Amino acid sequence: MLTFIFEKLPLIIFYSVIIILVYFFLKDKYQNQHSILKTHPILGRLRYVFEMIGPEFRQYWFLNDKEGKPIDRDTMETIAKAGKYANTVIGFGSKKDFQKTDFYLSNSMFPLNVDELEVNNTPKIKTYTYKILNESLMNRKEKRNKIEIKPWHLKNKDAIVIGPNREKPFVVKGMIGISAMSYGALSKSAVKALAQGVAISGGAFMNTGEGGISPYHLSKIYEVKDYDAAVNNKLGSQIYKYIKGHTNASNFEIEHKFGSSAQKAVNALVEGEILEEKSADLIFQVGSGLFGARKNGKYDEETFLRNALRPEVKAIEIKLAQGAKVRGGKLPKEKITREISYIRGVEMGKDVESPNRFPLFSDIASLFELVMEWQKITGKPVGFKVVAGDETSFEELGKYMAETGYRPDFISIDGAEGGTGATYQEMADSLGMPIYSGLYILDQTMRKYGVRDDIKIIASGMLATANKMAVALSLGADLIYIARAAMNTIGCINAMKCHTNLCPVGITSHLPHLEKGVVVEEKRFRTANYLATMREGLYMLGASCGIDNPTKFDKQHIALRRNDNEVKKFENFVVVDNKIKAVNNLSEKELV
Repeated sequence: MLTFIFEKLPLIIFYSVIIILVYFFLKDKYQNQHSILKTHPILGRLRYVFEMIGPEFRQYWFLNDKEGKPIDRDTMETIAKAGKYANTVIGFGSKKDFQKTDFYLSNSMFPLNVDELEVNNTPKIKTYTYKILNESLMNRKEKRNKIEIKPWHLKNKDAIVIGPNREKPFVVKGMIGISAMSYGALSKSAVKALAQGVAISGGAFMNTGEGGISPYHLSKIYEVKDYDAAVNNKLGSQIYKYIKGHTNASNFEIEHKFGSSAQKAVNALVEGEILEEKSADLIFQVGSGLFGARKNGKYDEETFLRNALRPEVKAIEIKLAQGAKVRGGKLPKEKITREISYIRGVEMGKDVESPNRFPLFSDIASLFELVMEWQKITGKPVGFKVVAGDETSFEELGKYMAETGYRPDFISIDGAEGGTGATYQEMADSLGMPIYSGLYILDQTMRKYGVRDDIKIIASGMLATANKMAVALSLGADLIYIARAAMNTIGCINAMKCHTNLCPVGITSHLPHLEKGVVVEEKRFRTANYLATMREGLYMLGASCGIDNPTKFDKQHIALRRNDNEVKKFENFVVVDNKIKAVNNLSEKELV
């Protein structure tokens, strides 16, 4: 029988193909949905095949290393190398098109040496990196190594202090944090990997996104402080030995290994100063949907304070706008699990769309009433997130602050190139200014009204590499948010399926078989490595510009080189009669 089948196999395959083609011909010919299939049965299907695989072909075959959008291959490679190998070294030279208009850093003729930098590199970060042993077309052999790397933190005297007049000011010694990405937009594994990576790196911070605070944002990691401690409790002894061999183990894996009673034993070890507990510093974001600050669909102060007063929360951010969607957030129903439904206080099976505007205020005066109220009842810094629409976007804001003396503790500004889990194409492509323009407008407007020194500015919008961050700092930012780069660090391949719950690597999917793609115990170290490597990059770029730490980046350190070879230094701008003017365009009277 088997012999007969094998002999006839070519014919069986041939007639099977014919039957399948006839089936699809008839199916396509007599359907009424797709014009191309009706007029060109079978062949029309090739169009849909090419359409489906087009993005992958363009990304890897047809676009050069600097052309891909929203993230090009070179940027992806830099992010991956920073996370996996804790370096960004390349060979031969840059592939950048130097004929295009762009910002350039102004290097010093006498750069600083490493030992002249004002940096705190103790204690070291205990992490894992990879070393390539052998690489071929079809295989890469690597070895994972447990190492210690420098944290590249600011010294105490240079630390960025948000809300210095608050009861609980937020002191930041690492200038880069994870931008707003909610649990819901991201999977729980992705949130864990990012939160734990921030905790390992130290000095950084993480925005919760508008979806509220999840248990995963509150991840704890543990290191052994006393290696010679004698632990008499049996369970405590087992946990102590485990963490000795698994530095930066999290509360989730300890509970998984030792059971729900393990946390009590861990707490005892922390109180006895045998273990050190770390967690991410959080910026609690409240959007127009009021998730994390509402009850029965309305604002509830008790709920707000329960989250805002958590020790992990260092500041509160009111989300007015986001670069990719200058409107309320959107969470498709496919991504709402029972846990997300509980955390947000929303129904299962329905898309969640936040209102375009907050129900608690409708103008600048009422916005500041809320800001001041939250500053008062929390004792913590309170700020808001904005997007610039044009050069006059922040005039009313600056004028109000100057006239009343009221201040937010910080303003986050997003660029039009910012990402999102879900938005509408027309919004992503047309609303809001790109980050460099928006940041410059915000900084100069605040200076114009004499309020810039009272607030800190956090910039976001595809500032994925240290050179882009340095330009943003030079244009007026105090701190940097990164989002998609953080996702890339933990495995994002830019599939652009964030809104479908079908993310192929599990970063934005809640389907268990996909979420398994994010191995938290691996990806948290990549997050920590990326943050430390970017901080190192900022210090090295600063040294090249002649400054001893990145807080000193200013407009004198950048130049705009246009494609017609005109070079414009950005330090040559002043405020005259409440207008921003170029120095070389001022009269002698105005200069005086």
